[in-house]
Amino acid sequence: MALTSFNEETRQGTISKFSIIEVDGDWFDESGFGPASEEDLNKISIPSNLRPNLISNPIYLEEKDHLVAVMTYSVGKSISPNQVEKFFRIIVSLPEIVRDFGAVQVDLFKDSDEIEALLKIETLKEVKIVVSRPNHIMDGLAKEFEAALKAENADELIRTIKSKDKDYLEPGPETQALGLLAAENGNVSVRYEDEGATVSSNSESKPLVKTVITDDAEATEIGIFQKMKEFLFGAVQENRAKAQSIVEE
Repeated sequence: MALTSFNEETRQGTISKFSIIEVDGDWFDESGFGPASEEDLNKISIPSNLRPNLISNPIYLEEKDHLVAVMTYSVGKSISPNQVEKFFRIIVSLPEIVRDFGAVQVDLFKDSDEIEALLKIETLKEVKIVVSRPNHIMDGLAKEFEAALKAENADELIRTIKSKDKDYLEPGPETQALGLLAAENGNVSVRYEDEGATVSSNSESKPLVKTVITDDAEATEIGIFQKMKEFLFGAVQENRAKAQSIVEE
């Protein structure tokens, strides 16, 4: 995977995925349903600079808030958000990046509505919240949280609360605010009772996704992507403001 194009002015580019084929490796012959013969192997000719199965998706980087939006497709081959997350985690872990910028967190933004729904379950028995140190460019509650972790030379906070006996949890403002912080830099997992059984759920499986379905022949990919990223970045800002308001009430 690679960032194959990027415009410094528009902050928009293309992220691409492709396959790397080992021509010298063993090959399977479908017609003979077994290993390919030496004669067939000698017919293989792929230029060393070419990579097959190219998939390219639009991507946008919001420099101020360190946010990335990527457009995927419901039909055909596409690059998943998890693959983009893995790509950027590899990039920020490169020695030259760590040397110049220190440790940088990369995470998928979770759907904050889903996190709030998890914390409002009436039969909660356990809540576990993991929050990593936010990027230093953030303001408000996130910046205060970062400063608190930095003061103790810590990189993340793990908060677990459990109910007693047959009681159920009632998460308060601090837990709710931490849960919203975890939407951007962590994870929320819960255990609760459902018809006598103990059920688990977590925010890792609930990334924020904006789906657009259109039959407008005049709609352009760039135009649709513009609306999508405005929604996604707006949701991030709204989540930060909501977490801030909870602790200020």
